[in-house]
Amino acid sequence: MDSRRNLYVAAFIGASLSYVFNVLAFTGAFDVFRWFVFAALFLGLTYGFERFIGWQTDSA
Repeated sequence: MDSRRNLYVAAFIGASLSYVFNVLAFTGAFDVFRWFVFAALFLGLTYGFERFIGWQTDSA
């Protein structure tokens, strides 16, 4: 579980930095609420995709 947590943290940090830099580059303003929504969706979809892959590989 420790390596999985490290992967989640690394993916979240990378995605968050990418989001922040892209938002600042294209809009010039940063909104914390939009970042929070992005973070929640990112973590939810990442977890859901991992569960989906686990379900597919267990049933083979």
